[in-house]
Amino acid sequence: MLQLKTIIIDDETNSRDVLKRLLEAGFKEVIVVAEASNVEEAYQLINLHQPDLIFLDIQMPKANGFKLLSKFSEIPFEVIFVTSYDNYAINAIKFNALDYLLKPIEIPDLEAAVKKAITALDKKINSSAQIINLVHSLETDTLDKKIAVHNNDSVKLISQSDIMYLQAERRYCHIYTASGNHYFLAKFLKDFEDYFGENSNFIRISKSLIVNISHIKEYSKGDPFIIKLKDDKTFEVARRKKTEVLLKIKELK
Repeated sequence: MLQLKTIIIDDETNSRDVLKRLLEAGFKEVIVVAEASNVEEAYQLINLHQPDLIFLDIQMPKANGFKLLSKFSEIPFEVIFVTSYDNYAINAIKFNALDYLLKPIEIPDLEAAVKKAITALDKKINSSAQIINLVHSLETDTLDKKIAVHNNDSVKLISQSDIMYLQAERRYCHIYTASGNHYFLAKFLKDFEDYFGENSNFIRISKSLIVNISHIKEYSKGDPFIIKLKDDKTFEVARRKKTEVLLKIKELK
């Protein structure tokens, strides 16, 4: 049986106790080797025990859970995030296909997360690239955020500022960049909408298109409302989106 050396990282003693009891009662594969209440303590314990899995509370005083992960250039362990509420960080975690648990922890959710971690470790599928991308996207300015895409046998980090537009095709999204590259991800356009958020330069202009406003070169004044990108690609904006797109363009100026 695969056994996972596990560290629980949470500033609340009661939360650590509850999670530990749930793991001991229902998951023989999970061996809790240490507990930590802050980032510095957790960093030392991770280096000491070399765990297979950590449960990481996002909200902790002084430094949050992402600060801990930013200390590592590679993430040689699986991470299950734990949080008390749903927020922007959760959208980023979901976008990067990582696992999280909402407090109070529900046993079915815990079972699903642990099962996924066991599968990843058993098949040697490491989430390091997704975790590093997540940390980078949450700790940098909007224009410098990256999106991780699988490119043959590697993971490429694309700067959001380089993305010109995204186009939906069934269960996939095509990503077209100003540098002339084309990628696709197995995600819906709505996933990108949630990930970018309302305050970004990205806006959905139709059912199948999201455009980076900063790459618009010109647009028509009348109807139909046509935008032209810097590569001379043109798109028609849905009538119901015209006012919103114009507002975004004016805000950018």
